[in-house]
Amino acid sequence: MTRFLAVLAGLLLTLGVALVLPWVAAPTFALAVAGWRWRVSAVGAVLVALAVLACTDTGALVAGAIGVVATTYLLNTATVSAPVGVVPTTVPSVAGALVFTVAAGVATLLPAGLSWMPIIAPITVILLYALIVRGLVDERSGG
Repeated sequence: MTRFLAVLAGLLLTLGVALVLPWVAAPTFALAVAGWRWRVSAVGAVLVALAVLACTDTGALVAGAIGVVATTYLLNTATVSAPVGVVPTTVPSVAGALVFTVAAGVATLLPAGLSWMPIIAPITVILLYALIVRGLVDERSGG
């Protein structure tokens, strides 16, 4: 199943890049296919997708979708050769990818000229970190 998800995510990553910048789809596809065997190539495919997003004027929805696909691709290609029982796509990994993608999308809807943004950002990060750590501690202690 992990190999299937890695192949599917690699193809979706290539498709996403092809929709944004068609001539970069071939190198992305080559790196994605090589990434099913060598992890370094998988990272290269994601970096090419990131470069495409950085160099073109894409919207937050497209960038978020490619980001979720890239996360899925890296999670699954990293564990293709892992021991039996290692499952990369757990509920926390999928939920984390989706929550942070939605948070980034919502952040793009806020007006950019807000003067209080630099003050609220570190506080928000600390609160999110505290919630995550608290959830992990509660999970380990059985409560």
